[in-house]
Amino acid sequence: MTVEVNARHKNISEEFREYARQRGEKIGEAFPMVESVRVVMDFQNKLCAAEIIAQRKDEMFVGTANTDTSMRAAVDMAAAKVETQIRKKRAKAYVEPARKAAQAAEAAK
Repeated sequence: MTVEVNARHKNISEEFREYARQRGEKIGEAFPMVESVRVVMDFQNKLCAAEIIAQRKDEMFVGTANTDTSMRAAVDMAAAKVETQIRKKRAKAYVEPARKAAQAAEAAK
């Protein structure tokens, strides 16, 4: 899995770049079907914005967050949003076939 970290409008330190990379790797460890993660950090005046894009074979999950406190908080919130999207999608993938099978069994009776 590849993790790409970019920043807009400002240079970021190597320490923070490594933090964003580790946060992206955590998404990959928790969800092995994710093929790549891209972290984009944007600085506009006092506002910090983070966008995390997790991509798997045929889908893309995007989480964005804006804070005025710190970029770490924005990265963590965006990662939480992406993880929530992936969990919901995975739950639907398991629940939908089971529900259809139960409806077919009821119709067969």
